[in-house]
Amino acid sequence: MLNRIKGFAYDIVLYFVLFTIKNKNKSKKVLIIRVDEIGDYILWRKFIHPILKSYDLTNHEIHFLGNESWQSLFELEFKGTFTKLYWLKKINFKKNLSYRYSFLKEIAKENYSIIINPTYSRAKRIDDSIVKAANATTNIGILRNNENYLPHEQNFDRQLYHKLFKIQEKYGFEFNRNKEFAEWLCKSSILNLNLKFESNTLPQSHMALPKDGYFIVFPGSRSSARIWDTENFIEVSNYLYQKYKLTAIVCGGQGDIIYAERFIQAYSNPVINIIAKTSLPELLSIIKNAACLLSVDTGSIHLAAAV
Repeated sequence: MLNRIKGFAYDIVLYFVLFTIKNKNKSKKVLIIRVDEIGDYILWRKFIHPILKSYDLTNHEIHFLGNESWQSLFELEFKGTFTKLYWLKKINFKKNLSYRYSFLKEIAKENYSIIINPTYSRAKRIDDSIVKAANATTNIGILRNNENYLPHEQNFDRQLYHKLFKIQEKYGFEFNRNKEFAEWLCKSSILNLNLKFESNTLPQSHMALPKDGYFIVFPGSRSSARIWDTENFIEVSNYLYQKYKLTAIVCGGQGDIIYAERFIQAYSNPVINIIAKTSLPELLSIIKNAACLLSVDTGSIHLAAAV
């Protein structure tokens, strides 16, 4: 019932935007939307340039809308690539109706002619609401799964997209799904993409790191289903210290503090706590020089693989 009430409130905001912003002649502007999490962005970002080069966007002004949580990572590689950028505060977008209205109104006023949403697990309340508010002539996306759609929301996007790509391998690696969509959009094969960050783009860490080596511990996750017992992290970390004499460095964001504190209180070997003390680019440098990573969170795993 609470979800339905929230959804109703979101719909009121959305349709008020559509009612108040009435554009007639569409401008030659394109908006690319990608607002899911850090790991999803890491596995998609290398398709940005192929899409911009290959898709028929001649004489169009191209804008990008991303998730504020990975803005600093985006700027390492794509600063200056787009004419205009939007950074969505997802928590505010879900909880603050005033922010939601202002954000959707700003998108609607741009009068986009083309929207490209390359996300497979689209959400009615997040990216699809933004697509709806943009009210473009052509919306391009992927035939989604149901992961982020509630049962009573299923009809929302029935006629929202004008061109939908059907993924062939639904349960495959997300990078491959991204590649399938990009090749369909570009009408050409995309070969030899390297997901790694170039070393010269990474800032030097200002942390005093152990010279004898260290390993990274990410004890938290956005998904409660993935949380591992502290005792398990302790057991593996004890082994890494006893066999290799590596110092544990505990990493994560504000939401991981409770898990970090549990680990640090129970772990009796050398440990350094840098939870919420680094930027994402600096964290990449720290992860790059680690002996290994211990984590149940896919975002940190994709970051590690990218360096």
